[in-house]
Amino acid sequence: MKFIHTSDWHIGKIVNEFHMTKDQEFVLEELFNIIEEEKPNALIIAGDLYDRSVAPVEAVELLNKVFNKILIELKTPIIAIAGNHDSGERLEFGNELVKHSGLYMQGIFKEDVEKIIINDEYGPVNFYMIPYAEPAVIRELYKDETIKTYDDAMRAIIGKLNINNQERNVAIAHGYITYMTDKKEEKGGLITSDSERPLSIGGSELINASYFEKFNYTALGHLHGQQRVGSDKIRYSGSILKYSFSEVKQNKGISIVNINEHGDVNVELKEFSPKRDFRILKGEIESLIDPDVYNLGNKEDYIKVILTDEGEILEPMAKLRAVYPNIMELTRESSLRGKDDISMDNKNYKDKCKLELFSEFYEAITGKSCSEDRLDIMKSIIEEAERREQ
Repeated sequence: MKFIHTSDWHIGKIVNEFHMTKDQEFVLEELFNIIEEEKPNALIIAGDLYDRSVAPVEAVELLNKVFNKILIELKTPIIAIAGNHDSGERLEFGNELVKHSGLYMQGIFKEDVEKIIINDEYGPVNFYMIPYAEPAVIRELYKDETIKTYDDAMRAIIGKLNINNQERNVAIAHGYITYMTDKKEEKGGLITSDSERPLSIGGSELINASYFEKFNYTALGHLHGQQRVGSDKIRYSGSILKYSFSEVKQNKGISIVNINEHGDVNVELKEFSPKRDFRILKGEIESLIDPDVYNLGNKEDYIKVILTDEGEILEPMAKLRAVYPNIMELTRESSLRGKDDISMDNKNYKDKCKLELFSEFYEAITGKSCSEDRLDIMKSIIEEAERREQ
């Protein structure tokens, strides 16, 4: 059994006022090529198909186009669940009607977890669809007041499954799944990104990965960085694109999963080549707009600039945008120290001239020695002030 594991498409995403739909369409074309080459038995999408519950028109049109291509032209079944960004009710609409086309969509969690069976030459593989649901929903559905956390909810869900260990089984879920149980450890040691929405305000979001050990493979969504949880049997495929500058070092793509007749898993990662990458540039503005610098990479990339210039700069964003049209963020690196970091020797200050006092103050605040040019300017200012005092 071969299937492709992907998640967190976030169709319709807007990052710093830049619409990502065209970039998403570009990498999904690469997904078509991978499906055509690999000929998998199924495509799994582990949640967050859309970026928000009410998706814009262009996002719905793109997802329809992608599904038509995969289902009709590439003849590949799709098994998808809702994530925390999706509207489960909207994804659920018409799901019974489209099953005959090979589209299996679970938007709303139901008491009886739906199992999709796909056969290969060695027999059936059972795909258990567990869409995102808040603990309160599971508590009400199961009439179990002990369910308070995401961990409680998942333990109850998995506990109710009648899993045949003589067959091969795959779970599809969305959330923070980890083997780390220390609640003080933020996100349980998982690699997180700034573009991921928290699942709760207060309380633990972590789910113990041990609940999934009975499955041959668990396809996870929600985290945007590719990573495994303990082993290749439990994996996050990551998002299809970078959606924040905290993800600049992450590789984006899909996981190709093979499960042999014995249930053993082999995972191959394939990376996408995006239309525009996310990059962080740091330096003085004159250096960054120098052709020798900006010609080193794709000028169309999404850029965050950290300026290291001292003093005021006239219209820095306009100058940078003339070279980097898709600049998203501009920040200044402050070399100024906080008051707690300053340590000055105030002894014998009466014996020092004003220029010496200024030089010491400058070094205490910036952490650097004042240049001769700046000292000459300050000397002129001090002399002019002293003349006016006379």
